[in-house]
Amino acid sequence: MSNADGSPPPRPRVAVTPMRPQRPTGRAPAIRYVILGWLISVALVVVTVGLTLLSLNDIRATLAADLVRANPDSGTDAARAVDISLMVGAVIAGIVVVLGLYGSARLWDSRRSGRTILTVGAVVAVAGAGAFHLTVSPSATALADVGFPVLAQWIPAAAALVAVIATGFSYSRSVTASLR
Repeated sequence: MSNADGSPPPRPRVAVTPMRPQRPTGRAPAIRYVILGWLISVALVVVTVGLTLLSLNDIRATLAADLVRANPDSGTDAARAVDISLMVGAVIAGIVVVLGLYGSARLWDSRRSGRTILTVGAVVAVAGAGAFHLTVSPSATALADVGFPVLAQWIPAAAALVAVIATGFSYSRSVTASLR
């Protein structure tokens, strides 16, 4: 079909519209606060590990002595239990640091998996802070006498709290809308 003059008929107007609303291409401002919170949490974990390493032998001896005092039958097993709990604590601290840094990097790239990784990191941080408190609190005053101040004994709890709050911000609508 053509027009009387032999030219083709006019083309119809076609408009292509997306079927779903466009996602924002930028990074949500709240992501900066999430990552800042996690960097603070990681720094607090590193400070705790550093303070523990500064007086590791004194801490180990104090915890073992208090364990023997509480359980006289434990004998040499007390020192072994203290060593195991300190190693487990170091592994948990390492896991929190790795998950915090990797999850923050993924979240900075607007990846949804970053939020999941940070959530797992926050759960591990809370579990680690609880285990740290259960290990250290019976010997709090004795540890303060050997150079591990009582205030420093609450740093893991502060790190876990900051991690939980920062991770909670990652579930805000603005962050969720910017993730892919």
